[in-house]
Amino acid sequence: MLDHVHTKIIMKKSSLLTSLLLLTGCLVLPLTAKEKAPSGFVLLSEQQEALTKAGGKKLVVLVVKGMDDACPNCVTTLENGEKAIGSGVVKLFARAETIGDMDSSGFTPALKARVAKRFSTGASVAFVVFNPDMTTIVAEASRNELQDDKDATAEFKKKVQEAKKALK
Repeated sequence: MLDHVHTKIIMKKSSLLTSLLLLTGCLVLPLTAKEKAPSGFVLLSEQQEALTKAGGKKLVVLVVKGMDDACPNCVTTLENGEKAIGSGVVKLFARAETIGDMDSSGFTPALKARVAKRFSTGASVAFVVFNPDMTTIVAEASRNELQDDKDATAEFKKKVQEAKKALK
């Protein structure tokens, strides 16, 4: 039978271990949570699935977003960008901070070239619209254009609509 002193020691160790596990979980969970794609998007790492889904008939839109998910300007940019691209597209998602570190062996040359140019990080959003096989960039807009520049947003939307019409 354990005496009172040994019981306290075991409880302290158990409490310390529990605290350590909770702290570790708090550090790990935000990192993995950031790797989820928003609703309606597929992670860029699953690009092949998206290309199959496009079936040569839908534009592929890559949205690259920085890690700052609390930025209200980014929320506005995402909303404006999604309105501009409309429906009937395949949407991919990646983080600006990690896209350059991804295995690019399955990337198309156009995607590789765009990733090599780097994306803004932090409070940033970029929409890159590709043709269905991702060999050509059809249109591109960043937070600078989509946040509150109505003319630039309209121009981006026009390019996307023209590319959609060309596929019909």
